[in-house]
Amino acid sequence: MPVGDADLADLATSIRAGKTALIEDGTSRRLLVAPEPAQAGRLATVLERLPGLASRLVVTTPAVIRRCLTEAASGPLLEEAVTGLDRDQPELSARRLLTPRQILGGFVLFLLLALAFWYDGRLVLQGFNLVAGFLFLALVMLRLLAVSIVLERTMRPPPPLVVDRDRLPVYSVLVPLYDEAHMVADLVGALGRLDWPKDRLDIKFIVEARDRKTRHAVERLGLGPPFEMIVVPDRAPRTKPKALNFALPLARGSFVTVYDAEDRPDPGQLIEAYLAFAEGDARLACIQAPLLIDNDETNGLTAFFAMEYSMQFDGVLPMLAALDMPLPLGGTSNHFRIEALRDVGGWDPYNVTEDADLGIRFARCGYRTSTITRPTYEEAPRTTKLWLKQRTRWLKGWMQTFLVHSRQPIRLWRALGPRRMLGFILTGFGAIVAAAIYPIYLATAVALLIDPSALWRAETPLGSAMIFLNVFNFVAAYVAFALLSRATLRMRQRKRQPGILLFLPGYWLLLSLACYRAFFQLIVAPHRWEKTKHHGQEGRRSLVAAPLPARALAPPSEMRRRLGPA
Repeated sequence: MPVGDADLADLATSIRAGKTALIEDGTSRRLLVAPEPAQAGRLATVLERLPGLASRLVVTTPAVIRRCLTEAASGPLLEEAVTGLDRDQPELSARRLLTPRQILGGFVLFLLLALAFWYDGRLVLQGFNLVAGFLFLALVMLRLLAVSIVLERTMRPPPPLVVDRDRLPVYSVLVPLYDEAHMVADLVGALGRLDWPKDRLDIKFIVEARDRKTRHAVERLGLGPPFEMIVVPDRAPRTKPKALNFALPLARGSFVTVYDAEDRPDPGQLIEAYLAFAEGDARLACIQAPLLIDNDETNGLTAFFAMEYSMQFDGVLPMLAALDMPLPLGGTSNHFRIEALRDVGGWDPYNVTEDADLGIRFARCGYRTSTITRPTYEEAPRTTKLWLKQRTRWLKGWMQTFLVHSRQPIRLWRALGPRRMLGFILTGFGAIVAAAIYPIYLATAVALLIDPSALWRAETPLGSAMIFLNVFNFVAAYVAFALLSRATLRMRQRKRQPGILLFLPGYWLLLSLACYRAFFQLIVAPHRWEKTKHHGQEGRRSLVAAPLPARALAPPSEMRRRLGPA
């Protein structure tokens, strides 16, 4: 019998409460109860008066009751996790790559381009190059603007982390795990250091049914409260957002955050996020904590990855938040008002970059996203093969996100408004274009270095403008990367490896390769999730989180006031 929305909501409420469960075993029935400590004496008195009841009553813990009820309700929970968004808001689901209208529009555009190429192919290519160039330049300007935000944050005093600990609500922590048995022990240690009352923490390890090694690793630790394990039945798509959707109805907190297996969050991160929510209004749906890399000294690849993360999470995202633009969220350390997250439909199980999609969906539904300063340390991929798989998935997910949200452009414009629409185009489509076009910029710069007179020998003014813009963007991107990475690393009291920027063109070429690979996968395997293998503590920095200078922690509202109206 299908379970309706109301019935599923009642099931989820019962599971979260963890008070009672009725277990049927053939012809017998037993009632599982988890009384509060204050009720235990009263229950014992009742059982003394009614000894026949004792054989039908089992006193246990809320965790056992929640596990029993979750197993019983796994079917409808899984169905909702996989189909809920596509059923309720099919226009926002990535289950279909293209709608009929998009297919028709793409076909018409292809015909128009074919005619234009037939008429003057060189002119069309130059025009495309210039349009992409101005989009690329806008992204460069975005990074340069972020430098000013970083400098301002460096000079601001820290917000005090003063809270009434007796009034703190329940905070849920969702940790999806797949093939991470070797990471579990370190992860438990990192989450155990979170500065939040343990009786109001709700930490859920979300493990796939087919992943027996990780399940056994969690079970061997014999964890008690606040840790619980949720087992997700096997069903496609086998993605992280599907697992998160399965666990979302079971989260007991007023707020919820997501961590990955390799994460080591700053112990004060939950309190800082809670204070940011308290400072904001109900429209503030999500807080993104910065993600920083702690194995940056492993090799050049991890060093560039660390610089990228530092620029993105300590520079670009705080600037976008201050301007009230949509944030392309990170895949971890996002903190949510749980009601807002449920209101927008949770995560899209078919989007392989579910975080970026969710940031746009929040903006479309009228919510805001902001940032905090206490970081989560992560592990960067150590080999080119691992890096390429991860970056391919990210770029493919951004392509999915752009295709999904551009299905109804007029409706999107009305929902976002001009400023947020510009932010979506720059951070979504612009990032894809920038990755795709970089080899052209590098080739132009090398060709002009070999023969500088080529700029003046271009056959048309448009050709000269194209060459000039290509070289200018190449140099400007280099400068922006150097300035922003230096500012964000200094804010965290860290330094670049000497001479590392000489190899930046090679890193960007890898990014372009990942972009082309992502486009191919988008066509042949749009929902494939290429798992990133993690190594654990080997080669990582020993500190949980290097502290920011005291002057580097500015409240989000203060940044917005300094910037003026968005």
